[in-house]
Amino acid sequence: MKYSAFSYKKGNSFLHKCPSWCKLLFIPLINILFLFLPVYFALFLILIQTVMAFYLHFSLKEQLADLRPVLFYGVLLLIFKIISYAFSGTSFLEIKANWWIEEKETVFLLIKLFCIMQSVSLIFKTSTSLELREGIEKIELWVRKKLHLKEKRTFTNAIFMFLNFIPMVSKIWQQSQRAWIARGGKKSLKMYMILLPVLFSVGMKKAYNMARAIEIRS
Repeated sequence: MKYSAFSYKKGNSFLHKCPSWCKLLFIPLINILFLFLPVYFALFLILIQTVMAFYLHFSLKEQLADLRPVLFYGVLLLIFKIISYAFSGTSFLEIKANWWIEEKETVFLLIKLFCIMQSVSLIFKTSTSLELREGIEKIELWVRKKLHLKEKRTFTNAIFMFLNFIPMVSKIWQQSQRAWIARGGKKSLKMYMILLPVLFSVGMKKAYNMARAIEIRS
């Protein structure tokens, strides 16, 4: 079975057994903290999370599939920079001399985004959709209780749909690609032109069905 980005992978590790509300609270908090710390802390966390991912038997291909958005973002930034340098008339020697000074903060930001995406990947890989929903619900009900508010799950429903959006889109896209290739199609501009409207249509339908199901159960 082919792997879909940000999809749950069965396991019996300590992270799989950890309550989802703990992962939803502490993993993002750690990353927010590391955003404000020097980049060396983010590099250290990337190393720790990579080792943890291999320990949990997540292959390099699976890890890179989840980190692809940051890699694409970095490539796009590089392309835009090359274009801007080309039109600015700056010589190669000047670019080489000033590159690190001008782009240092961008590189640091990409490293921190990479670190955050790794954490998000670990949450999705070790938590089912039901576990994520229950974890968000526990957090919301606890907060509402402390603030003496009515026992509702409005925030839970909204966040649950948002959290499921990324893996859902990834799964639909990969299924569409496999169907395209199985019918003799090739990866080309034509494929994207035909499949992107399909992705949008199927994604909207699934989102509507999910919203209706949540509304009925609320």
